[in-house]
Amino acid sequence: MNERRRRILLGAALHVVSHAVAVIYCLLTLHQPNRSLMLAAYLCGMASGLVGVWAARRVTTQVAGYRLSFTILLITLLAAALGAHWDGGVTSPAALGFVTTTVFVANYTPHLRLMIALEVLVVGSYLAVAGTGGPANSGHVFIYLAGMLVLASVCSTQARILARQRSQLRALAALDPLTGALNRRGLAEFASHLFHGGCRPGPSLLCLDLDDFKLVNDRLGHAAGDELLRRTVSAARDVLRVEDAIARVGGDEFVVVLVDADEPTARAIATRIGAAVGQHTSVSIGSATAPYDGDSLEALMLAADQRLYRAKQERHRVAARPPADGSGLLPRGAGAFGAP
Repeated sequence: MNERRRRILLGAALHVVSHAVAVIYCLLTLHQPNRSLMLAAYLCGMASGLVGVWAARRVTTQVAGYRLSFTILLITLLAAALGAHWDGGVTSPAALGFVTTTVFVANYTPHLRLMIALEVLVVGSYLAVAGTGGPANSGHVFIYLAGMLVLASVCSTQARILARQRSQLRALAALDPLTGALNRRGLAEFASHLFHGGCRPGPSLLCLDLDDFKLVNDRLGHAAGDELLRRTVSAARDVLRVEDAIARVGGDEFVVVLVDADEPTARAIATRIGAAVGQHTSVSIGSATAPYDGDSLEALMLAADQRLYRAKQERHRVAARPPADGSGLLPRGAGAFGAP
């Protein structure tokens, strides 16, 4: 959302600046014909850009953002075409408006097909002015068109490289590099929109902790511990639904967010996770469900963590009891689940 608003705001501001330059050009050449018409067109373009700056802070959906940007672009393109036409055709300095529009479209249109369609619209408008305006040398028109196409290609390629790099950086900032699960930041972003649905049950949250994980590192080495963490995430993901997520919030501590899951659903998924992870190591799990245990991520984590702690205590009490058969061995598998 913030990235979309920033892009719309910057694009609208650039429209304002480009039209302001065109207005100054008209004022410096007031003695030439059609200046009142050109000023009216460019001032309308400036006004649309200012409206875009104001509206960019209030855009709430992607569709609304596209509509706003497309409307401003059409007004800018119309002003550029009329200004160049009234100033003598494509040989006029006002025809540079097509070049700035080409660069803008290439840099600020995220989807390739839409960008190509808009560039075709810009080039078509330029050719329409070339055909209806004052006489123009064919070489001049060719150089302008070639320059616009080269600028569009270079700017579009660079913009997409930067967008891909930003996307990769955002992914790296939100993921745990060892397991591929979300990290704390990614968990907060994922859960940020889940607590605005009123008082209906869900989401639910599970806190997982691997039992005696330190012994794995001490006896088998950190490489074995890392592999166990990766297998834990993989096993949990095999059980989770598509809309759910798992995050690593500590060394061997994990949080599972269950979207639209009431308490019985959370317990059922916790049982399946315990069985899946239990094939590799024993695990203790605590659960919490909104709104009964809290109406925020932090409140649910606190409640689930407390139940996880009680589950671990229960496991230790069971382990401390003398075995009935004298074997002294505990079964390897899922840990006890914290109950409300």
